[in-house]
Amino acid sequence: MSDAVWAIRRGEPGYPAALADLGTAAPERLFGCGDRQAVEGHQLEHTVTVVGSRRASSYGRGVAEELGRLLAAAGLVVVSGMARGIDASAHRGALTGGGTTLAVLGGGADVVYPAGQRRLYGDILASGAAISEAPPGRRPGPGAFPKRNRIMAALGAITVVVEAAQPSGSLITTRQALDLGRKVGAVPGPVTARVSEGTNNLIVDGAFLIRGAQDVLDLLLGVGVEAVRRCGPPLEPDLARVAGAVELGSRTCDAVALALGASPEATAVALAQLELLGYLRADAGGRYSRSALIPPGEETEP
Repeated sequence: MSDAVWAIRRGEPGYPAALADLGTAAPERLFGCGDRQAVEGHQLEHTVTVVGSRRASSYGRGVAEELGRLLAAAGLVVVSGMARGIDASAHRGALTGGGTTLAVLGGGADVVYPAGQRRLYGDILASGAAISEAPPGRRPGPGAFPKRNRIMAALGAITVVVEAAQPSGSLITTRQALDLGRKVGAVPGPVTARVSEGTNNLIVDGAFLIRGAQDVLDLLLGVGVEAVRRCGPPLEPDLARVAGAVELGSRTCDAVALALGASPEATAVALAQLELLGYLRADAGGRYSRSALIPPGEETEP
């Protein structure tokens, strides 16, 4: 990985053709760090922009990471903004999937923001790139993030919103995507959650409902193009029962133990095993949620 900054001027070879759709609002120059070829080789039809709330729920972060992982493993490039929450989860998923991810930054391409994302930034540069229209060294100022959203919208053939309150910056990106003639998709969320208001309203207004990576692949590549397998390792019956209890709404160790009539000690061990196997995710408060992983033999369409 190198922090050296490179630049591509509008009209030069390698400048992403998709940005020309922005017309006079297209960046005069793109500055970047990381793999320059990841930008010069950009293909609109193979790129997905994933955005969402910084204050994402464990459900939203899990969905974003799974989307990033499966889409990258299927050969698509994942674009996001490296913010906390949904953006960071989508990037991490793409990296786990062994694919390419592009981070569009509000400050200079060599400026890690937020500062706590330094490790993620380094991982992105190792196989993808961080890009910006801001010159090197510039810290993001007021209005920088809404402004950079147009670049994110232009780079993706579809913009997928995982979680968004209303109003939010993510919804600005969707409006820009629609103005460019791009597709917009949204992941549904609980009707009682403020962070799902924006996505649920997008679906009501006609956005594509996104249940998983397969829906995105169907929209971009055609129905029948299969995503990578989403199967995890085999589960013993007792572990399957615990995973099922979590899926039905028992979120804590005590709640699962009560639902199954099991001891808290045995339940805690089972929950830890399921988390290690990738079937469950735990948030900072110790509440569990199901991942998109499914046991072998239960393959279904996402």
